[in-house]
Amino acid sequence: MKNHNIRRTKGFTLVELLIVISIIMVLAALGFAGVQAAMKRSKTVQTQNLVTNLALAVNNYFDEYGSLPITNPSDTPLNTQDVAGTDLLTVLIGKEQQSSTQLNTRNIKFLEAKQAIGRKPGIVYSQNNTVSAMNDAFGEAIYIVFDSDYDEEIRNPIKQGADPDIVRGARAVVYSHGADRLPATKDDVKSW
Repeated sequence: MKNHNIRRTKGFTLVELLIVISIIMVLAALGFAGVQAAMKRSKTVQTQNLVTNLALAVNNYFDEYGSLPITNPSDTPLNTQDVAGTDLLTVLIGKEQQSSTQLNTRNIKFLEAKQAIGRKPGIVYSQNNTVSAMNDAFGEAIYIVFDSDYDEEIRNPIKQGADPDIVRGARAVVYSHGADRLPATKDDVKSW
């Protein structure tokens, strides 16, 4: 009888290594999805805070001055990345130029929002230290619709269709399109 003295080396077989690598890849994919979901939730909360603070600033302005912080309020959504939106933000942060048409004559700071750089959340300032935009946490505009007839009833700007949905008890409704950046979807962030 032959005595084969086969010496086995300690280590892993190729199959064992492939199984371990496969398990690590699955765990990494699950972890990445969890991180992405947590980041989306965090941005949604940041956007909710901005939307709520902006609606509160409009209400506080109204309580102080008895009017809305815009010259000609309308039912058309105002965008915080265009000229009318930046004018509104300038009024709410108390940084208007003194003039006969100044709305916030006492320069009261109604809106507290951090300064944003680029498409980060908050107020974006231009080179000459004037307001140039306000971004939500997804880098997009925030929209505001005012109660232009002062009856504290505003048609829901997000709901689509012929059946009118009225937001009651509000001087302004503020909203963002959320993570998908599409209007009238379930992830819209709103103040009501």
